[in-house]
Amino acid sequence: MSTNKHNVLDPSAIPQVGLESMNETHREEVELINQLGSLLDQEIQRHVDETSITKTLHTWVEHTRLHFTRENELMQKYGFPALAVHSNEHSQEFARIEELEQQWYEKKEIEPLADYIFNLWPRWFDNHVRTMDNVTAQFLSQVID
Repeated sequence: MSTNKHNVLDPSAIPQVGLESMNETHREEVELINQLGSLLDQEIQRHVDETSITKTLHTWVEHTRLHFTRENELMQKYGFPALAVHSNEHSQEFARIEELEQQWYEKKEIEPLADYIFNLWPRWFDNHVRTMDNVTAQFLSQVID
């Protein structure tokens, strides 16, 4: 598990894609996930209250919802050929995120949320940006004025 002095994901390690608006959204996403990771670390060490985690979790979930919605809308608007595959991955991952958020609201258990934030999400995010988002950004950068 992470310690408070480390980020969940180093902002300088975010893979860059060919569309700056997507890069900016990814930087925001990583900033929020790092804030949430820091709060989870503090809670594990018993230094923060659950209210702060709840608020930051909600902010991150809403940012992710808007992030995926914007990407899906751009892919739809410009006729991205792999729209179905990319948006399906968004749907699957967001369903997992919503389930974790609901579990947090109901049980306030740190471990499932911390496991996702520190272990599963960074791998998913890195892979998704390097593959799906990279190809999408290449396509969109050629068609967006």
